[in-house]
Amino acid sequence: MDTTPLRVAIIGGGVSGLSLAYYLQKLGSKEAQQIDVTLFERKTTLGGNAETVWVDLGNRKQPGKPDSPYQRWADLGVNDVNLATYHRLHAVLSEIGELERMKPLENTESYFNRDGTIALTDDCDLACGVSDPAHELSKAEGGKLAPLIDVVHQSAIDLVESGRITPRYTVDDFFDSCVATPRDMLAAAADHLGITIDWQDPALSARLERIRRVIYYPRISAMYFADDRGPGGMPLQAPFEYYRIQEGGSPPDRRYFEHGSQHWLEALAAHITNPETQGPSVKILRGIDVEASLSPQGVRLSERAASEARHWEADLLIMATHAEDALPMLTFGDGLSDTQRGLQHILGKVRYTRSYSVCHTAAVHMPPNRNLWRTYNIEVRNPEDTFFPYRIDYVANRHQNDAENPAYNQAGLPQFFVSLVDDLNRIPRCEMLDRRPSPLNEPAALAAAAPREAGYRNRLPPLDSALETKAWTLFKHNVLDANCLEAQTEIERYNQTIAQRRCEGHLDVCPLLFVGGWTRGAGLQEQCLEQSEHLATLLMKGTEPSVR
Repeated sequence: MDTTPLRVAIIGGGVSGLSLAYYLQKLGSKEAQQIDVTLFERKTTLGGNAETVWVDLGNRKQPGKPDSPYQRWADLGVNDVNLATYHRLHAVLSEIGELERMKPLENTESYFNRDGTIALTDDCDLACGVSDPAHELSKAEGGKLAPLIDVVHQSAIDLVESGRITPRYTVDDFFDSCVATPRDMLAAAADHLGITIDWQDPALSARLERIRRVIYYPRISAMYFADDRGPGGMPLQAPFEYYRIQEGGSPPDRRYFEHGSQHWLEALAAHITNPETQGPSVKILRGIDVEASLSPQGVRLSERAASEARHWEADLLIMATHAEDALPMLTFGDGLSDTQRGLQHILGKVRYTRSYSVCHTAAVHMPPNRNLWRTYNIEVRNPEDTFFPYRIDYVANRHQNDAENPAYNQAGLPQFFVSLVDDLNRIPRCEMLDRRPSPLNEPAALAAAAPREAGYRNRLPPLDSALETKAWTLFKHNVLDANCLEAQTEIERYNQTIAQRRCEGHLDVCPLLFVGGWTRGAGLQEQCLEQSEHLATLLMKGTEPSVR
């Protein structure tokens, strides 16, 4: 029996990299061969597209008490999950003691345009507050619109789950067919839901067109993986797989991370690096930007841009980064040129967009009618628009369900927002909130994080010091188009081939595998965990290869 440890290196400290380390540790404890895992993260903080900021909203006044700073937190990236469908996340959170920090959010939406001709609120989950019947989606068109939306939604979900469509079947294809032949497309879903539709209604096609233009296309454009060329050309499975996981379940169980999404990832990191945790050793090296040289004999990792670069050796490297960031970190040695060309072809299919996330107090992007303000505020674009950059605006007070939190609710509800925009100048600088140290007992890495390390801000040219300290970040997101879905299929085939050949003991195998949000579905946290568990399972089958 080989007692030499299998040295696994992971690059990327987001949910994919951390969960991969978790599953390698968990599954590796059952294997005969020892495994050592080292995770490298270029920043001092963990999280990837999860980032939490604390901000001051003023001084809180209470009778008989001195004034005190009123501080709140906001997630600029990943901000909520659905525990009804996030089964792996639920299990991990329970194991590491973070489940109790998952709090119910206020799940409400607003659809609006600037001139006020479109003003709808989805308040079916509004538990505490005021809903105006003039704008309630459930009452629109005499109550006919909402049940039709349910039928359209179920029909799309059924079509995606049937496996009868390819990534080239688009959102436009689906809605065009619904408008042209509504009964053919929707009758089965209506029967399944027990909803009666008048198929002879002369207004039915126009109503379906309204659902397309006012509800689904704006909502899809507000998904982080949206195509800025418009939602119509996206694969139908892209948004509806998202809907199924992020908003599905009977009923859904939408939760936010109390005190921010980075907390659970820091808790996961603490759990897997605890010497008392059963299973293989896991080390997490922060603030280290590495590159790697690959050969069939193994991996050599070197610190980049360091006066005295450090080096590490590994038997296997797993990239848990964005697709476009992976290959620039890698050098392929002799015998791996075919693998390099194949990976260039696969990863080259994944396209990225960038967006700024800003925490602020500006109402400029909110519905003009304040009675329409909801947790998720989605602006309906003009019909003539040809560019659809990722856009959504959150009322942080509603997202964190202040109505159920007396400490916040009794403070007077100063409104603050998180907006995803394509241009930082869309939010007035004077309304941007400043980053503040957390008033809580934060993990040291979060407390010491420099603003310049946030997201991909380091990729920007130097900014003035006043803007540097504001509560914003730069994110990038892969576009979930047909090419990306094809790349996911191809990288799965690649991972399986490499894992199988390692298991069989072949000596000419490239020591490189991939996880990450771009590799599975919409890259939701549950899908990242699913991919990590899957890859760890593949690897555990081959920890004791027989040499050929």
